[in-house]
Amino acid sequence: MMRTLGLLLTLAVAPARAGMVDASLVSARTAVRPGETFDAGLKLVMRDGWHVYWENPGDAGLAPKIKWTFPPGWSAEPFEWPAPVRLVAGPLTSFGYEHDVILPLRLSVPTGAKPGTRARLAAKVDWLECKDACVPGKARLTLGVAVAADSKMDAAGADAVEQARARVPRLDPAAASGALWDGTRVRLRLNGREPLAEFFPEEPGVFANERAPASVAPDATELMLAPDSGAGTPARVLGVLVVPGRPAVEIDLPVRMGAALTRFLLLAFGGGLLLNLMPCVFPVLAVKALGLLSRGGESPAAARRHAAAYAAGVILSCEALAGVLLGARAAGTALGWGFPLQSPWTVAALTALFFAAGLNLLGVFEVGGGLMGVGSGLSARQGMGGSFFSGVFAMVAAAPCTAPFMGAALGWALTRPAAEALATFGALGAGAAAPYALLTSWPALLRRLPRPGAWMETLKKIFALPMFATSAWLAWVLWRLVAAPVPVAGGLWKPWTPQAVDSARAAGLTTFVDYSAAWCLTCQVNERGVLASRAVRAALSRPDVAAFRADWTARDPLIAAELARYGRDGVPLYVVRPRGGEPVLLPELLTQREVLDALGSAPPAPEHR
Repeated sequence: MMRTLGLLLTLAVAPARAGMVDASLVSARTAVRPGETFDAGLKLVMRDGWHVYWENPGDAGLAPKIKWTFPPGWSAEPFEWPAPVRLVAGPLTSFGYEHDVILPLRLSVPTGAKPGTRARLAAKVDWLECKDACVPGKARLTLGVAVAADSKMDAAGADAVEQARARVPRLDPAAASGALWDGTRVRLRLNGREPLAEFFPEEPGVFANERAPASVAPDATELMLAPDSGAGTPARVLGVLVVPGRPAVEIDLPVRMGAALTRFLLLAFGGGLLLNLMPCVFPVLAVKALGLLSRGGESPAAARRHAAAYAAGVILSCEALAGVLLGARAAGTALGWGFPLQSPWTVAALTALFFAAGLNLLGVFEVGGGLMGVGSGLSARQGMGGSFFSGVFAMVAAAPCTAPFMGAALGWALTRPAAEALATFGALGAGAAAPYALLTSWPALLRRLPRPGAWMETLKKIFALPMFATSAWLAWVLWRLVAAPVPVAGGLWKPWTPQAVDSARAAGLTTFVDYSAAWCLTCQVNERGVLASRAVRAALSRPDVAAFRADWTARDPLIAAELARYGRDGVPLYVVRPRGGEPVLLPELLTQREVLDALGSAPPAPEHR
């Protein structure tokens, strides 16, 4: 429908002046042998600002066509199509060529052709040439070819056709590892970090023609391909993949159905595992270590019961969080991972809890099994309830952090039915609980643990320090929540609003948006370790780049809506939109090269020999 409308719009207003494209035939041979197949091509040279179209023209346009008139026995193969560029005009996205292009093809000489004769190959060529509007173009062309006992090369023609054929994409099975239907889009997974990759669908009406957003991980990239309006679920991904600086390749992959849930369960489980390595979980490591040490000499059966209780606390905490988020979704309210820390009352309670846990570890006061279980990791005599609440405490402490894979998995889960969402959050909890639960139920490890003794009192005092550090950090978050909003510093970072980003894009700028929060420790690590580095600040300060910071410390429905639009349910989220391109989503844990690659300013990668 969009393509038909676009074609009508482009043809409705045709300028009086035509002839903005020069057409000619080129040949790699001046003389050919009987029975030979040789290279030739249609050359189209466009005036500045004009373009012609690819085999799939996109929302508007017509591909060039050629109709031959041959002597008896001669024949031609169809055009081969070099990789196109994306042409955006208002709401229309088309595919085509600017400046000049040669569409290579092969011509075949009949075996009965007589040496010493000359063949006249006539062609009627039609195309659509466009700038602000479009006019049909046509030409009648001839190619004279001598038939001889020995073929003779036309050096200039052969070189031109060879260069054009080098731009024709070839199938490369190693370029992409799979295509998965997630219920709304096809996720085309590319091998390697390729934030500027573009996909051009070969068949009209299968995928939307707009540039697909990219989600970047350290060793892979996903292009989110939306089906075309009114199209069904795609069965294959067939088209051209273009990565700047590399030869274009053809992609032809089946779309796997029904595996989305399994994939996102695995992503959530992996995110839960990695959550144990995030900075916000460090205070809980002290709690876990004390709990593990307190079980020296414990029977394997008892250790397994405590491990199961701890895992249950973690998993049920995740399920409770999922229930709250699903309830908010049903009520039309947008919440995300870490939303409890957007409440001053919750942050104040956590500040007091971590401070009290630190005092408890110092021995300032002793409390019963409940708080002790939360504060010190529990000893065996404190029962299953203590182990359960230790798991709850672990997930409370993890709220300020987002591990790799978590954002995509949880963002997807909150768009799915309740059963799939609960399963995904459960997988996150299982991953978070798995390392500690396995260690505490490992008989060989339990036999080697030292017996509890007076030395543990000194260790408790050492472990009190991260509790106080966490309490101080939460007090700072509380101040950010209740005090007047801190304005974004001038210069490099600009305050985020949708209108400000749209204005920057309208001015032809590349935009970088940092969705973060004061309570998000992963955000702070990225800010100090990557975004504040000299190389990244220099790239963000370029005159063709506009950097925005969206502060989600307190609830903001506009930011929540943006996160949901990109398939995320929490921060951090980093979105780069190259000039004239679609969004590139960077991973939760940044590296300098990932940011510089997305901004198009990374130094050349070292060669591997």
